[in-house]
Amino acid sequence: MLRKIIMSVFVCGALFLSACSKSDDVKNLSKEEVYFFYQQTCPHCHTAADYIKAKHPNMRIKALDIKMPGNRRLFDKAVKSYEIGTVAGTPLICFGDKYIMGWSDDDAPRLDEYAIDYE
Repeated sequence: MLRKIIMSVFVCGALFLSACSKSDDVKNLSKEEVYFFYQQTCPHCHTAADYIKAKHPNMRIKALDIKMPGNRRLFDKAVKSYEIGTVAGTPLICFGDKYIMGWSDDDAPRLDEYAIDYE
């Protein structure tokens, strides 16, 4: 179990380092970008990141840990922009005017559909 967690963290780190820009560069939401809001302790975030890395390695993503103050403010803007309400969580993956919040196997086809315009 520990080995699986360590491997997942490694994969997520590789995803974020190779496919994402620095979070400090992000000040406002752009409909031209894909935003991946995550938390290090969120297992669903790791599963979503693993899926994206495996199925969409060329998709450019801005990965933003919501524990960072500037990233949290942008997450709050996204929640308000998408009219998500008070029950917002991670992962939150934003594609222009569409989003996926949370992650399960049922979300994979929708992500595949949304990703087409961002690869």
